[in-house]
Amino acid sequence: MAYRVPTAEVLAVAVSAAIRDINTVGSQRRLTELVREELRRIDPSYGVTEERVRRTAITSGLVRVTVETRDTGRRKRVVKCPVCGSRLKRVRNRTISGGTVTIGKKCTVCPFRMGTTRRVPVRYIFSNAHPRRYSFKKDEQRTLWSGP
Repeated sequence: MAYRVPTAEVLAVAVSAAIRDINTVGSQRRLTELVREELRRIDPSYGVTEERVRRTAITSGLVRVTVETRDTGRRKRVVKCPVCGSRLKRVRNRTISGGTVTIGKKCTVCPFRMGTTRRVPVRYIFSNAHPRRYSFKKDEQRTLWSGP
């Protein structure tokens, strides 16, 4: 069966709609299922991968992500972030003699960090970056507002 690839804007709208009512999603697979349901409402032929949903959600600023990782124990050179694909920045520390030493790497876009050994993402927890808040007034109907 053929499928169509949604544009980044359409995918961002679907991610926003998917996480609007559920403030926290505990896995990448569940978020992708919710986004695919939203995409089917727009066009039944749309298809998307889990990795593209994750990267679009993070780079668009629609969600905050918590990354649980495990240490591989290997000292392997890593240039790109395994979570969002952006370039990793070195974390440096001054030595007693006045030099600098690299003690790890961190991503400038998402919260991924690693030490001198390689870390692999194991689980992603997505939270709505702009959650709805409820306002309750005495003897009045509940209203929704999206302000801080």
